[in-house]
Amino acid sequence: MLIDYSVEKIPSTSQGTVRLLFPDGKSAIVFDDTVKQMQKEYHLKQLGEYRLTVTFSNVISGRDSMERTFTLTGEEYKVETTVHFRRERKDLSDWKNKDSINSGRFSITKYSNPSPLVKMEYLSSSAGENGEFPGPLFLVKNESKDTLYGEWLPGYFWGTLSRWVDGKYVGDFGGEICTTWANEPPLYPGSVKPAWVASFGKRIFPGKYRFNLYYSTENNRKGTVSLVYESDTFRWRSSVQNWHLLTCEFETKPEE
Repeated sequence: MLIDYSVEKIPSTSQGTVRLLFPDGKSAIVFDDTVKQMQKEYHLKQLGEYRLTVTFSNVISGRDSMERTFTLTGEEYKVETTVHFRRERKDLSDWKNKDSINSGRFSITKYSNPSPLVKMEYLSSSAGENGEFPGPLFLVKNESKDTLYGEWLPGYFWGTLSRWVDGKYVGDFGGEICTTWANEPPLYPGSVKPAWVASFGKRIFPGKYRFNLYYSTENNRKGTVSLVYESDTFRWRSSVQNWHLLTCEFETKPEE
C-alpha cells in the first residue's frame, strides 16, 4: 500500500495519522506525519477486509476522522491511499466569502489483474475516415459477465503507451483527453469496442510498444471523489475504487 499524504494552506501544527485494522483483528498506525508532504509504502500480507481510519488534528479547529474499508482477494497487485488536507472556502459557490473550512480528501484505489475473459487486440495505426485518429487502434472484447467502464468516461476506452527501450518498457505516454464527448454506452458482456491512446490517438514512431488500459466493473471515473460528510468545521470527500490494468504489446513497422 502506497500512502500519499499532503497538507496545503493549513498551519504546520496540524497532524494526520493513518490507522490500519488488519483482517486478523490486529491494528497498527501505518502513518504518522507532522511535515507538509511525504510518501510511505506499507506491505499488506493478509487477505480479507482491511479498515483504514484517517485522523486529522489541528490546535485551532480540533480533530476529525474518517473510516473506509477495502478487501484484498489475492488478485490485487497494488493499493494506493491518498490523504490530502487543505483549507478551502466554506461556501464554494460564493467567491467573495472569505470564511474557510478544513477539507479532507481520502481515497483508496485497488489495482487488480484483468479477467482472462476480457481481451484486447491490436489492429493497426488507423487515421480514421477524416484523418482524426493518427494513433494505433485496438479492440477490447468482453467475454465476461461484467459490464466494463473506461477510466475517463464510462463508454470510452482510452489508454497510454509505454515504449520498449534497452530491454524494458518505459514511460506512460498519453495524448489529449476530451471529457466533453457525447454519452456512450459501456462495454456490455459479449460486446466489442475500439480503444485508442487518449481521445484522438497519438502519432507514434516505428518501434515496440505496450498499450496500457484501465477498466472498471463499476460506473466511476478514475480518481474522482464525492462529498460524503460536512460539519461546521470539516468537509470530507472520499472514494474506494477498483481498477484492472489490461495491456497489449505490439510493434509498428515503417510502412505502417
